[in-house]
Amino acid sequence: MAIRFRRRRPAPQNEVLGTYSFPSRTVQVLRTGDDRILWTCDCDRFQRQDPQREPLWCKHIAKAAARRSLERLTRRVSVTRGLDA
Repeated sequence: MAIRFRRRRPAPQNEVLGTYSFPSRTVQVLRTGDDRILWTCDCDRFQRQDPQREPLWCKHIAKAAARRSLERLTRRVSVTRGLDA
């Protein structure tokens, strides 16, 4: 009986699923190589959190998650207010 081993594909870099901008912060939704969803924020509070603690969270991620939920429910991309160009 022959034993076959599957080769694992090399894990790709994190894929950016969405970027949510706020007046002073940016939140990103990433898909990791093992198909997990990861939220990141560039605020000081998020950066100071202990990486061992799950889940890493801040108020900006909560706002972005709410915005993403509304987009998925309505199938529309929200328009950022206050950016008159």
